[in-house]
Amino acid sequence: MSVNYFTFFLLFGLILPFLSPVLIHQGYSKAQTGMILSMFYVFSSVIPILGARLSDRFLSADRMIRYCAWTLVAASGPLWYFSKEPSWLYLVFFAILGAARSPIVSLQDTLAMQVSKNDPKMFARRRLVGSIGFIVAAVAGGWLIERYGLRTFYPLLLGTALVFAVTTLNLPKEEKVGGNTPRAQFWRRLTPGWWLWIAAMSAHWLAFAPFHYGFSLLLEETGVAPTMIGWVWSIGVLAEIGVFLCAGWFFRRWNYRQVLFFALSVNLVRWALVGSLDNPWLIAATQLMHGVGFALYYSAAMQAVADFAGPSDRASFQGLFSSVVGGCSSIVGNALAGWLHEVTAVQNLFLAAVPLQLLSLLLLWLNPLNAGADADAVVLPEKSEGESDHEGAGARAS
Repeated sequence: MSVNYFTFFLLFGLILPFLSPVLIHQGYSKAQTGMILSMFYVFSSVIPILGARLSDRFLSADRMIRYCAWTLVAASGPLWYFSKEPSWLYLVFFAILGAARSPIVSLQDTLAMQVSKNDPKMFARRRLVGSIGFIVAAVAGGWLIERYGLRTFYPLLLGTALVFAVTTLNLPKEEKVGGNTPRAQFWRRLTPGWWLWIAAMSAHWLAFAPFHYGFSLLLEETGVAPTMIGWVWSIGVLAEIGVFLCAGWFFRRWNYRQVLFFALSVNLVRWALVGSLDNPWLIAATQLMHGVGFALYYSAAMQAVADFAGPSDRASFQGLFSSVVGGCSSIVGNALAGWLHEVTAVQNLFLAAVPLQLLSLLLLWLNPLNAGADADAVVLPEKSEGESDHEGAGARAS
């Protein structure tokens, strides 16, 4: 499980820091770059929940990850070929890449929570290996791109996709809940409290959009060499690893609701600082807050989803979280970031993230997601044909 995280985030460690500069270098405008990145995340608003429902109903998380991984390999080669100049064929294979990538993390998290027995400390220690993979890709990718140019991005993408696909061949198998367990239908378990909590998480992730779209561009504008951009990104990932390692300390003292409040508050300070500072090394230092703002947030959010979902439909709840939070928020955020960057400095985008982060804290305060409070909304299925009234009453009582 840890190796699979590592190899997938090798791929992600290339895409996140370097995709914006690569697209602009190919001839796309800033607004077009923002729209293309949004298209990359369009599938993240639909595919994760579809893949998760398919996993829960017919297949399994490990098989879905395997299918997606080999699709990434199949798309990366043509994407490299058609990257020579802007064209609709390039966008087609870019869309296939985005669709195949989108459900992977939620399915990985489903498997990792199962393997970790829903223990946030053990989950965090497996997940941090992915952060190490991100560092390796960001640093090595920055060095190779500085030495050989931005065109190096595409062969690196194909190579990392192939390595990731190979590691899916030995994933742990997902254990399914027994079919005789009475449970409510998945869609009937989505209470108003669940959606309000999702809105809080979406506002938090929307505040990340300027970072994902423009942090590398901000570093370039402030004079940071391309070979150092990967290192600056790695500061945040190293902080992320440190927090993942210490996650048990936080969860022994606070519940996941309190951890989420702390993580979102730290991110509020982070965006205010990045939007106000003009020294590149001070901006780089704010990456130290990424450990709390992302790693601690992510561990607490996964614990919240697992606690709310229970043993049934785990992949579906995980996929819905990924679709709405990771997908819809990224679509809106990257499109707006690219549009705003046409009319204002990239640093001002981070100041625009401050009110969004405040909104996420307000929504979280209104509902921190309490599974017990929504228990009355979980309705067991009606008794099957032929079931006696006595047996049906006993099942509902249990």
